[in-house]
Amino acid sequence: MKPERPESGRTDSSSSLPAATSRVSTWGRAWRQTGRLVLLLDFDGTLAPIVDRPELAAMPPETRHALEDILTRSGVQAAIVSGRGMEDARRLARLDGMIFAGNHGMEIGGPGVQEIHAEAASARPALDEVIQAASPRLDELSGAWIEDKGLTLSIHYRQVERSEVQRVKEIVASTVQAHSNLRITEGKEVLEVRPRVDWDKGKAVEFLLDFFGPPNGTPAIYVGDDRTDEDAFIALSRWSGGLGEGVLVGDRTPGGTAAKSRVDGPREVAGLLWTLANEEPEQPPSA
Repeated sequence: MKPERPESGRTDSSSSLPAATSRVSTWGRAWRQTGRLVLLLDFDGTLAPIVDRPELAAMPPETRHALEDILTRSGVQAAIVSGRGMEDARRLARLDGMIFAGNHGMEIGGPGVQEIHAEAASARPALDEVIQAASPRLDELSGAWIEDKGLTLSIHYRQVERSEVQRVKEIVASTVQAHSNLRITEGKEVLEVRPRVDWDKGKAVEFLLDFFGPPNGTPAIYVGDDRTDEDAFIALSRWSGGLGEGVLVGDRTPGGTAAKSRVDGPREVAGLLWTLANEEPEQPPSA
């Protein structure tokens, strides 16, 4: 069983994308016209730099301050959409009042919403069997390990010798192929074992837009760095309710991307948030 790739629809080479800051005035104009801004953010590689061990990830102070600031601005609705488990993302973000979509949106929780994909949850016994079968074989390879995220598994190989990476992929593929209700996708030096359900970050974005219910013309911005974020970029590019755009963090998509602009890395995300915050509509006068 080979790892699956995100659906097609990527339209631009990442190297030719404009800087996201050049789009801010357009987003701000739409924010002022509608009074609403939808901000959707990946966590790892976007709000927090990629690290060798996921539990060590942390938002830089400047990013946290920028995000906390923009969350106080008028009309902002925000969510973190992550491959992490929902509670893990919530623990690391430490932001009150936000929506968290974990496991690529298969679990979504926050003020006014609590959803778990039932079909995905039913695949848990198959994930347990993959852990049982793959763990002893992966233990033989230094640096490979399984992160159990409840509804999905991540098999990390960032610290594996390059000559052994293919072996990691073969082990995972051979253990997953016995389960027709599971599939494998790839991220940044990680294999994801997920329930074979029609759900991804793009579907999560569609759910969140429906939940937020912004008026027509609202700017909806998704910032992400990984292959799995392409589904979200595509969903926003197809959204007919407003100005939906993806922002790519970094330049990792040699095959193109559905994002419309980019920033160089997580450090620049903070600057983008500060710049966008300055576009806040003027508050209406008090009655």
